[in-house]
Amino acid sequence: MKKKCFLALLAASMFFTGCKDDDNNVPDPVDKNYNVKEFFSNSAGKLVQTFPIKTSELPKTLTLAGGTKITIDDGAFAIGGAPVTGDFTLEVIECVKPSHIVYSGTNTNHISGEILKSDGFIFINAKQGETNVDKNLLKNITVEIKQTDLTRNYTHKWEGIDTAGVGGNQFAWDDFSDDVVVPDPDQPGGIIEEIIAVEGYFPFKLGKLGWFNCDVYWDYGPKKTLFVKITGGPVDFASYQGGTGSTCVFFHGYGDLVVSQLYTPYGTDGVKSYDESMPVGKKGTLLAFSVKEGEFYLAKQEDVTITENLNVTLNMVKSTEKAIQEAIDALDD
Repeated sequence: MKKKCFLALLAASMFFTGCKDDDNNVPDPVDKNYNVKEFFSNSAGKLVQTFPIKTSELPKTLTLAGGTKITIDDGAFAIGGAPVTGDFTLEVIECVKPSHIVYSGTNTNHISGEILKSDGFIFINAKQGETNVDKNLLKNITVEIKQTDLTRNYTHKWEGIDTAGVGGNQFAWDDFSDDVVVPDPDQPGGIIEEIIAVEGYFPFKLGKLGWFNCDVYWDYGPKKTLFVKITGGPVDFASYQGGTGSTCVFFHGYGDLVVSQLYTPYGTDGVKSYDESMPVGKKGTLLAFSVKEGEFYLAKQEDVTITENLNVTLNMVKSTEKAIQEAIDALDD
């Protein structure tokens, strides 16, 4: 099954771009239709891990590339309300590195205005042939995300939404809602928001498909607002996964799985973090890139330390898709 089918659920169209023919150093014509939406579609598609599932072999536990485990019981998935029988395919994006977060077009913003420090998060979908299974499950599946911070044996769970920010078209994390799990007789009091590590993993149950995260607030000290002005490139800032606009601005906090996207408008040519959300003294990298009408723009500033009323100007320059990818990959260092 082609991975591009997966991204239909993410509301992003897949496009194919050909490799450059370097003979005589003649560049390919610019594809004026290539934009940041297609960039995210292609990038997220490469993150997809697919698992063929036979219902006759359930229950079954799958282990993802980053160590996350997913346990599926028989009769968990449905199409039109009826249990799926026969073969189907599980499709997962696992975000356990900063680059994964940027490529997926997501972030670690909490809708309240806080910034989260993630222990890892995933997107889960399933298909039978070309048909997506129902988003709501008949039985819970269990997800176990590997514990990376051994000094902390707890985390919290959240679900991803794409209705945050000005205009309600940005991505952020919200409270784990009551309909994310099927009622469980072993938990008569409802959902337990705090997750305690068990043998090196954070386990939690899901009753529907989509984006799910386990993490804690990044810092509890004083916080300020980060302002970023863009010069030299497009200033039509992108919505979730490039649904509209072309330019994205991210801040990666060093030493943590923190990738905050700055998408709140500031003046005519800038964006800002959520108000009073950036911990004073924390250091990281600011990365801005744009893909518009086949043209690529990039700006990067390392070792940015959060201070009171910090204003940063990022001068974008004409670049290439490869250079943008290399800058994103470098966040993992």
